[in-house]
Amino acid sequence: KKDEFSLLQIKPMTINSFNREIIDNDIKNDLLFCKSDIVLGNGKIEGIQNIIFIDPKTFHAEKTPEIAKEIEFYNKKLGSKKPYILAGPGRWGSADPWLGIPVTWKQISGASAIIEMGIKDFPVDPSFGSHFFQNVTSMRLGYFTIDNNSKDESFDYNWLKKQKVVKNKKFTIC
Repeated sequence: KKDEFSLLQIKPMTINSFNREIIDNDIKNDLLFCKSDIVLGNGKIEGIQNIIFIDPKTFHAEKTPEIAKEIEFYNKKLGSKKPYILAGPGRWGSADPWLGIPVTWKQISGASAIIEMGIKDFPVDPSFGSHFFQNVTSMRLGYFTIDNNSKDESFDYNWLKKQKVVKNKKFTIC
């Protein structure tokens, strides 16, 4: 039988003035609350004052549809006028709620940066933003993937815990 080649997906990359080279020496590690080797987008995003966070310590995969509803609540409150960082375990936008938070773009449209976090008891391969790739690239969002097994990647839970909590719902904190 003859070999066959099938094209599954093409993802355009948006290149504009947002992209710039970032030199490691320009960034002081002690000022970072999140560091990843796998990031879509680069540059500077200003004006972020809120973080919507799903704590990996209280995360339960069977509750992901409920978590998505809570995120939708925050997204409606904050909207695009108050951009935020969205951070939590698993894949964002997964159709399978056992792989991550099954949000739609409408539920997270106010996010300026999204952080996908690997956690010990939830060994899911990251999506690298594939569920929202067109939105991530065309809207110049930051998309971070944190590998919990990496010594070079990190998320500073201690810094986050020191921040003012605006709203604390059952599964999410803002």
